[in-house]
This record gives sequence, C-alpha cells and structure tokens, in this order.
Amino acid sequence: MTDPDTSAADPSEAPAPELPKQSHRLRWFSLGVVVLGLAVAGGVAWKQVKPVVDARRYSSVTQTVPTAPHLTPKEGESLYRIDPTASSLTYDIDETFVGRKTTTATGTTSGIAGDLTVSPQDLASSRVGDIVVNVEQFHSDNNLRDARIRQDFLSSHRFPLATFSVDHLSGLTGTLTEGKTYTFTMTGDVTLKDTTAPATWKVTAKVEDGRLVATATTTAKLSRFKAGPISIAGLVRTDDDVKLTLKLTAVDPAKNTIADKTSRPEAVQTAATGTSPSYSKVIEPIIEKSCASCHNTGQMAGSHVRMDTAADVKAISDGIKTVTQTGYMPPWPASDKGVKLAHNPKLSTKDLAALAAWSDAGGQLDVPASTKVTMAPQAAALQPRKDVSLRIPAYTGSLNNVNDYRCFVLDPKITQDTYLTGYTFIADQVQELHHAQVFQISDEQLASSASKDGADGKAGWPCYGGPELFGRRPDRLPGQPRRPSIGFTGQPNLVAGWVPGQAPVLMPKGTGMLLHKGDALVLQLHYHYSDQPVPDRSGLALQLDKPTPTMKGIRVINPLGPVEIPCAPKDAKAPLCNRDASLQDNAKRFGPAGTNNESGLLGLCNHTPEELAARFDGTVAHSDCLVTVPEDGVILGAMGHMHTLGKSFRFTLNPGTKDSKILLDIPTWSFNWQMNYGLETPLHVKAGEKLLMECSWDRSIDPLRTPKYIVFAEGTEDEMCFGTYSLVPDHQ
Repeated sequence: MTDPDTSAADPSEAPAPELPKQSHRLRWFSLGVVVLGLAVAGGVAWKQVKPVVDARRYSSVTQTVPTAPHLTPKEGESLYRIDPTASSLTYDIDETFVGRKTTTATGTTSGIAGDLTVSPQDLASSRVGDIVVNVEQFHSDNNLRDARIRQDFLSSHRFPLATFSVDHLSGLTGTLTEGKTYTFTMTGDVTLKDTTAPATWKVTAKVEDGRLVATATTTAKLSRFKAGPISIAGLVRTDDDVKLTLKLTAVDPAKNTIADKTSRPEAVQTAATGTSPSYSKVIEPIIEKSCASCHNTGQMAGSHVRMDTAADVKAISDGIKTVTQTGYMPPWPASDKGVKLAHNPKLSTKDLAALAAWSDAGGQLDVPASTKVTMAPQAAALQPRKDVSLRIPAYTGSLNNVNDYRCFVLDPKITQDTYLTGYTFIADQVQELHHAQVFQISDEQLASSASKDGADGKAGWPCYGGPELFGRRPDRLPGQPRRPSIGFTGQPNLVAGWVPGQAPVLMPKGTGMLLHKGDALVLQLHYHYSDQPVPDRSGLALQLDKPTPTMKGIRVINPLGPVEIPCAPKDAKAPLCNRDASLQDNAKRFGPAGTNNESGLLGLCNHTPEELAARFDGTVAHSDCLVTVPEDGVILGAMGHMHTLGKSFRFTLNPGTKDSKILLDIPTWSFNWQMNYGLETPLHVKAGEKLLMECSWDRSIDPLRTPKYIVFAEGTEDEMCFGTYSLVPDHQ
C-alpha cells in the first residue's frame, strides 16, 4: 500500500462541489455509532454509567467510621475494640498504565470497626467478631483513580461497607505471653457489594501495653466480586488479583474512647510542590475551552466525571494531570496517518505544562469553590436547538425478554420539505436502555405502522433489524427516477442514534437529513433488563430548518465486514469454540440473523471462514472488506466501530494505487472512544472507487471472557467490523 497523500483530492479529479462556508467549528455528527453495533456499545456504556445515575458524588467522601456488632466478653476473656485512627486496610494491585508501564496502585482506608476477644489462658478459644470496613473511604495517590473505582467498580456509593465474618482461627494455641508475636490463619467469608466469598487471611498478632496489634494479609480476585479486573480503555488495566493488608490496633473500650471519624490516610497523600499557576487566569480558561463541553452536567461525560464548579475541578486535580500528560484526555485515538482530520482537540504544550504545575502544587483555587465552570462560547454554540420534542408512550417490558428491541413512531408533523440538522436524545429510564436508532420513514410506511403499533397490547412493536414497514421508502419520491447506487451501503434511511453518555448532535452547517412532507421517524430502542422493568418514556428533541438554495442532504453509508475469531488454542475444546455450535447459540439469541449476518458478509467481502480463521495467531485476528463508493459526492467524515476486543481499525480509499489515501487510522482501538472524525478538507470521490476497511481484534484484552468462536453478531461477547462515512452526493 502506498504512502497516503495528506492533502485534499487530486486536482485532476472533477472539482468537489463547494459546501457552504462554515461560520463556526463543526461538530462532526454522531451518525456512525447508531448502526447495528449500538446494541453492544450501549450495553457496555450503561455498565459504566449506571453507578453515576444512582449517585453523583465520588470524588469526596465522609470519613465516618462504620459500626460493627459488639462482642460481650465471657468470663476470662479480654475485650478489644478496633481503633480506626491506628488501623488500616490497604489494597495493592498491579496496573498497566497507558499500555506500556506496569506499576502498583495502592489505596488505603481507616474506616474500620470490629471487636475481638482474647482468652489469655486458652488462645484457641479467642474470638473475632464481624470486621466492617468502609471501602468508599479508599484513597490512593490519584483522586481521579479513587473516584473511578468508587463509581465504576466498587459501586461504593451503593455498597459502602465490606464485612469479614470469621468462622475459624487455625494455629492459635497455648497461653498468652505479653509481647510475643503469634502466627495463625483466619478463615471466613468476605461480603463486598452483593457478593459473598470465602477468604483466608495469614495473621501475625501480639498483645502489648494493653493493645492488641495484628497484621493480616490475603489475596482476592476482583472478578469474584464483580469489581474487576479494572479497565479504563486506553488508560489503565489491572490484574485480577489484589493483595489486601489489614493492620489492626485494638484497645480496651472501657479505658479508651473509640473515634467515630477518621482523617484521609496521610500515607497516600501527595505533598503539594512548586508554585501554582492561577486557577482563574490560567486553569479555568483551559477547562472551559477543552473540558466543559463534555464534562458539564448534561453533556456527554458530565455524568461520568463532572466539572460544574471549581471545587469539582480541584477534586480531581491529580487525575487531570495523569490523563492529560498521557494523552488519554482529551480523547483522540486516531493517528496522523492519511488525510488531515479536523479539530484535533489535543492540548498545547503550554496548556499541558500549566495543568501539571497546578496539580503538583495541590490544585489551589484563587476563586470561591462554588465558582461555575461553563463551556466556552464557541462550544455552547454547537448545542442543537430543541424545536420539537417528542416522547414515546409509556412502555414497560418484561424480564421474560431481557434483550427487548422495540420500535415507536415519532411524528414531527412535517408539512413541507425540512432538514433535520441536529437532535438530542431524551433518555428516560437510562438503566434499561442499551441504545437507540432513528429511522426516517415515508408517509406510506407511517400508514402501515398502524397495523403493528400496539398490536400486542403495548406501545410500539417488537423489531430487530429495523422498523420493517411496508410502503415506499422516503428516499424514493413519486415521479422521480431512482438514483443508481453501486454496492452494499448498509442500513437504509438511518438518520440518528444514541448510546448512554453520547452528546447531542449538531450537523455541519448547511447540511442535514432531508425530510419530505408526511415523513416521520421511528425510534428503535434496545432495552436490556437486569431488574424489574419500569415504564420508559424516552424520546427525541429535534432541530429542524427550512431548505435554502445552498442546503445539502447527507447520506450515511455503513460498510460492514465479516468477523472470524477462533478461540485461543488452550480453549479449543470448549463447547462454544466449535464454529457451528457458536452459530447455533447466536441463532438462539438473535434468531436467523444470528447466523445469516456473518454468512452474508463473507459473501459480500469475498472471504471464507477458513481463510480468515487462518489469519488468527492464537491471540490476534484480522479481517477486511473491499467496498465500493456508491455515487459521486463529497466525503465529510468517517468513523469505525468494533466491540470490546477491538485492536485496530483503518479506512483506505483506493488501496494499492497511486491515489491511495488513508481516511482514518486508529492503531489502538478504544471501545469507549468511538468518535466521528471530520476531514479537514472534504474529499471528492467518484462512484466505483474502492474503499478498504480493515479490522483486527485481540483476545488478550479480555482474558476472562467465556471461550467462544466469535463472529459478527449483536452481543457484548460478539464482535463487529464496520465503518461509517458521510457523503454529500453530487446530484444535489
């Protein structure tokens, strides 16, 4: 493949039709993520967002000591109660940072309570009551890490307490000698979140000067408690094993006052160093320019990491340094290969240095903590209007169908040609929503929906691949010739979509989706139920504009490619590692499409299962598809989509020729950053030109996944290979 040209289209080509001049920076609209893969994207996104919906304060916690059941000493026993000011529980876990550096993350909490009794004449009869630990009080040397662990993995705002119930002490015998260290094991059950599992601790302990001092260690698996392995895509991954060290000092409660509050563990605090840049003059402008448009409440990442006030920013000051210095934030997975992409959000060297210096100095504020953080005017101007707001009738699903695909008509009452130029998804019961797709339908299809809508006694109708309505498609107007379209172009008449955490969409100025008189929209929602369903009334707010002489319609094209990922050699004998068995399982889950999608894509892309499986090296798999540009036009932007095993993605126009151009290269795939990339210079293409889509996957990304032969399908445990590009056809 030749080196791509990084400029605009070759001058020898026919000149691209001039698009309207832009009066502001474009937000390249998020149409790519709304195709078939949203079922999975929404599922994973919801797992990340759900804890945030329940509670929003993770960056700071109270230091109240929990309560634990008190023991009543028997005759001959001495009672000791844990002193939280001299006790701690510490975790140590290996983490791979930004895919390169392995370090050990350490966090500590002193929120510990519990009673112990010692029988000096018969140590074997000593007792340990329930030890209760406040895990929400874990602090490390990175406050952003702490917030994310509380939010996404421990769910400690919902389950702040962990309990160790001791069943048996082994190896503790004889009589007590003051100052002597005893070694023994302590077995019992640990309850964390809503899971209980056995644990064995190795313990050393002694009684001296009226105090019982003990150290206990154990190793636990995060996966056992549904708390890991922790993975923040593109930033950090941890091992599954975590070492826990419990250091206890217990005293006679009759002679000592037991504190009911503790302070943040000093051992893990980072001392402030250096001179701090001014927050108001230096840091706040950077945050408002580069962060607020995503992290204000109501924006794409506002529920994940909130920056509404100066206090919010200070609360994650060391984390800000971490994510900006590593390039994790602002997100931009694309490489610099190929044509130049618009609006790269990377921070300048000066801004990076200022954020780091402010963090190192302790995140000092020179304004009241309540000072509002607001997005810069140019970012605020990109929020779409809400000209029309539409909601579905209340719909309640059933646990008998935990993956429920449901379609609902949203009729904006279009009485003349109108352009959909922006939209905001209105998420109601977010905990039930995996994704949304929005399809444009004609007046004929709208009429035919009446026989489906409510036919089973509930609002809407069941749907999977799309609305599946009878009648003329909205892009085929009466009396107008059907425009030729070469090759497979993906789902027809798909115009919008949403996944949890996605930002409102504003299309490039002067472009939009053309809606004709009588056209309506169908909102397809994928519900996933883990608890008893409650009524949902999600919807859309639309920005609608009248046509102008320069307005251009956008066409969204979704090339798809096959997926063939065999199991790792060590798992080859697992039942679902047989390809036929895997396909049968897909058919049970998704119906005929569970098998037909993959066979159809193999044919379209001229591949066989054997050929693609042979590319698998035991860890990494590869696939590709050579597709055809369907008509003359201008490409505005592109994106790729895979699931959680994605490794790399690339789009190449005219591969292997002198005109070869890479449109998009993502060398390290991040499932959490499935971004849309605008071309800095829109690229004119001709019908029949070739576009190569290349995907790769890496099984080592999720080593704990249940072994299965993976093909193109809907589930989280399945994969996809497709790209999306937006085309403004020449015929306009």
